[in-house]
Amino acid sequence: MIRFVELIHGVDFKEAVRRLAERPPSEVRSQRTEDRSQKSEIRRQRTEERKTAVKEKKKEISVADKKLLARGNRSQKTEDRSQKRPGKKVLSVAEKKLLARVVRYYQHSFTEDQRGLDYLKNRGITTNQTFTDFGVGFVNGSLKNILPDDPAVIKTLKNLGILNAKGNEIFYNCVVFPIYDTDGTIVNLYGRNIDPAHGVSHLYLAGSRSGLVNRQAVPRSASIILTESIIDAVTLYDQGFTNVIPAYGVNGVTEDHLVLFNGAVTEVYLCFDSDQAGKDGAAQAAAQLQKKGITVYTVELPDKDITIYFNRHTPEEFEQLLKDANPASVEQSDSLNKRKQTLYQQEEHGFTVGYATRQYQVKGIQRGDTQLKATIKVSEDVSSSKPFELTTIDLYSSRSRHWFAKLCADLFAEPEALIKEDLAKLLQLVEQWRPEKQEPTAHPRSAQGDKELALSFLKSYDIFAALLTDFDTLGVTGEKINKLVGYLAATSRKLAEPLSVLIQSRSAAGKSTLQDAIISLIPDEEYIKYTRVTDQALFYKEEDSLVHKILAIEEAEGMGGAAYSIRTIQSAKKITVAATGKDANGRMKTEEYTVNGPVCVMITTTATEIDQETASRFIFLTIDESAAMTGAIHQRQREAETLAGLIREKKQHTVTRKHHAVQRMLKPLAVVNPYAEYLSYPSHSLRARRDHKKYLGLIRAVAFLHQYQREIQTVEVDGTLVEYIEVTLYRH
Repeated sequence: MIRFVELIHGVDFKEAVRRLAERPPSEVRSQRTEDRSQKSEIRRQRTEERKTAVKEKKKEISVADKKLLARGNRSQKTEDRSQKRPGKKVLSVAEKKLLARVVRYYQHSFTEDQRGLDYLKNRGITTNQTFTDFGVGFVNGSLKNILPDDPAVIKTLKNLGILNAKGNEIFYNCVVFPIYDTDGTIVNLYGRNIDPAHGVSHLYLAGSRSGLVNRQAVPRSASIILTESIIDAVTLYDQGFTNVIPAYGVNGVTEDHLVLFNGAVTEVYLCFDSDQAGKDGAAQAAAQLQKKGITVYTVELPDKDITIYFNRHTPEEFEQLLKDANPASVEQSDSLNKRKQTLYQQEEHGFTVGYATRQYQVKGIQRGDTQLKATIKVSEDVSSSKPFELTTIDLYSSRSRHWFAKLCADLFAEPEALIKEDLAKLLQLVEQWRPEKQEPTAHPRSAQGDKELALSFLKSYDIFAALLTDFDTLGVTGEKINKLVGYLAATSRKLAEPLSVLIQSRSAAGKSTLQDAIISLIPDEEYIKYTRVTDQALFYKEEDSLVHKILAIEEAEGMGGAAYSIRTIQSAKKITVAATGKDANGRMKTEEYTVNGPVCVMITTTATEIDQETASRFIFLTIDESAAMTGAIHQRQREAETLAGLIREKKQHTVTRKHHAVQRMLKPLAVVNPYAEYLSYPSHSLRARRDHKKYLGLIRAVAFLHQYQREIQTVEVDGTLVEYIEVTLYRH
């Protein structure tokens, strides 16, 4: 009642109480009845107002959509010229993660669907490294077929601008390029329709133009080429001009550009279209940049845009355009710079490279997430006693490069700008450098006593009982089935079709303890364990470094962007990536890196939901989180403090040595299941196709572990004898 008086009469709390106190009770009761009627009327009026507002909003949206579609077939530049930028849209953490997953799917589609690649090649963009560096994807409309039946996910994708109101992909038939913020997080997406006659030619996600493409160009060079569009930047990059960053059309120099350039970029070459709008846009961009103290040069294109230009001209001719804009310009194209490379020599701990009369010997390369350190010796001849400079610098630090360039400029009596260009090329070589392959070391051998214990284990009447006893010695309480399945999966790494295991539980339940116990029974040379794997890390391992090994990752979150490569090597038994590098003469060439499987993957996770693409490839083991198990663990922890616990701890080393010998003694035999045709498995779900293979794989692993209790048989296949053992009805 008091609150109602406040609202109706526009008074504060005290005044409302005073007015009510002055009125007789009968009037107040009468007023209450009247108030209820007024409240109902107010609610009715507000409901009508909301309905009217919604209708008006829909009309506004409808009109806006029609205007947007009417602009759709214009060029990207025209669209950007006329668009008013709305307030910057901030994506939530969940939206960013979902957007990143969508982009990874589009990138996978680009490798599967030839149409996107054909479109770019027809535009003259042909280098695999360009596709990789820009994270190119293609939208073929298949995303909606794999989306979960989750309204929240669908709603988020619609809010992001990935799906339209009908649930179809807005970027359908587009080659797409992710756009990143300062943290390397995808915040926007640019799409280029490969058939502009049937759809909008250029698309961004809904919201403001935020984020940048190829922002890594700035740490490499203080001289930047700024293009009018993303596709122009990609074309220039593919021609060897890697110090290029695109704008958002003729009016598209954003605050993100200015913040990135501030203090790091000294000069910008504006390379906009040659039409009047492009010239006006270049003038506007020049004014913005000059206010920040950046020297600006405008490149005059003889053709309409960059794509048309490179269909008719060479990188050398474009270099001349840069020199026409700035006669003091040093050559910026890698395709031209490499011709001036006079020396390249790969060494054990680095390399030596020469440009004209300048030589750089690089050693002690150390990579980090935000640093790239190297020790560099600079001289006219690094192998002689001529004057030199020697220092360790961070090539990702603009300040370090600037300071080092001054030293070298004094040493060589050359312009500082020329030395900075040397360092930019040197940075790329350091990023691409990989140590030479080392001869594989011989695997350790087990002692004779360990072999005898191992043979006794392999021939024991009940191997599983003996195995559980050994796990008990290691201090793992309970989890009988999990221990057996985990050990069988680890042993299956030696087979052609290894099993993979995902151990799932809440934090502190013991999933890492189980993983560590299983791995401790495997020889050190037979497994690799990581806390985190970066997106491209697996592609650059030695070719056979994972063959019949265990790849253990402490948490599923540690896979990050490497989840796709892990899934691929599980299914296809190998992964391959194409990248550009330089040969001994400094010439650019495409290099293929292949990493072979098969491999057993073992991961732990606290996540309750795992995406189906990943989950379907693993056997799930869940930890017992009951109070009874917690009590048993407490009992074992207390026992560890006693004499019996001390004795058990001292026996653990003997157990691990024995099992290392067991694993080394297992021979790579094939397993034949004569009862396979009599087996059955539920077939009501599509996932059962993979689960059935795991079921057969477990049977195969059990037989494989019992090989010392089976007759080894042979069969001749194309003139080659193949050794195998058979599955039996009983383990013994």
